[in-house]
Amino acid sequence: MTTPTEQPQILLSPAAAHLSAALQARTDRVTVSRATLIEAFNDALPGAANGENARSTLATLLYEIAEHGIIDLPTSRTKWDAGRPALPEQVRIPTAPPAKSSTPRQQVSWRPELNWAYGSRLTASQTQDLLACNRWFRDTHSHPARRAPLPLRERSYEIFRHEKRLDTLITGALFAPGRLSLEQLATYREPPPLAHHRLGNGDTMLVVENSDTYATLRELLKPAPGRIGYIAFGSGRAFEASVENIAELPGIHRIVYYGDLDAEGIAIPARASINGAQHGLPPIEPAAALYRLLFAHEPTAGDIIAGERAHSLTAWLPKELRQEAHALLTKGQRPRTGGNQPQ
Repeated sequence: MTTPTEQPQILLSPAAAHLSAALQARTDRVTVSRATLIEAFNDALPGAANGENARSTLATLLYEIAEHGIIDLPTSRTKWDAGRPALPEQVRIPTAPPAKSSTPRQQVSWRPELNWAYGSRLTASQTQDLLACNRWFRDTHSHPARRAPLPLRERSYEIFRHEKRLDTLITGALFAPGRLSLEQLATYREPPPLAHHRLGNGDTMLVVENSDTYATLRELLKPAPGRIGYIAFGSGRAFEASVENIAELPGIHRIVYYGDLDAEGIAIPARASINGAQHGLPPIEPAAALYRLLFAHEPTAGDIIAGERAHSLTAWLPKELRQEAHALLTKGQRPRTGGNQPQ
């Protein structure tokens, strides 16, 4: 058994970071066409791009990237297609680099790992970051021990003398497919721990967003857990990355999730499901019976969500609950839960 603890929020989910990097490497223009979006999606996440839920996956990731100010989504309905969920005809990258390379190629002798840089447009900042990586590749080439894997922030401090520099770079053009990779730098994103409790021998893990609800359901399920083998505390957005830990637990063939019925609460499991799929995990399903209980409660005030965004969010919920959930989100309401505890 592990003990639930609150984890710091993750700025961008792993899958969104891959797509963001692929997008930013593909253009020196502010406006990115639909064709470029699809091309970047295929390169960054080929498995997801060819899956049956590709449209929902792409919409989920684009909204996440937009929430962090990396891209701007269209505000006019005419700039979206008619699918469900709708996808934009184009997006804007407000921080797109200038087309002109800032550093003459002949002035830099790149290590073999960075041969791609010779033909790339680089800003002054990107060049400085690559030069730091170039020095690391050079200095560690004959020292295998120095290339032993380290967590991301430890490697970042070693290369840049700034422990959070790689946090920023992995969402940008330098880490697009075919360019830099964490594997080359012998580093990895360590997922936050996933607090969990073993309840029985079932093949299902129930993940709960909030700590009080986790504690309540853990006690309620102890006498007769049924198919629930484990119950876990998702800790909000930390679950988007901590989901990877489930791959280490034996006998888990199904993952169900229960959280808040607001924009963030629905987006978390959808994003976690995308990341989990990259690690061979089954899709994360909504705990339908628990969500039905929420709809029996009187609604309270929440954030008003635009119609297309609400369609994208509710695609993760059971079909029979999507219409009602969409209506609540667009009205700026959410079920009154009394701390999100089932009654």
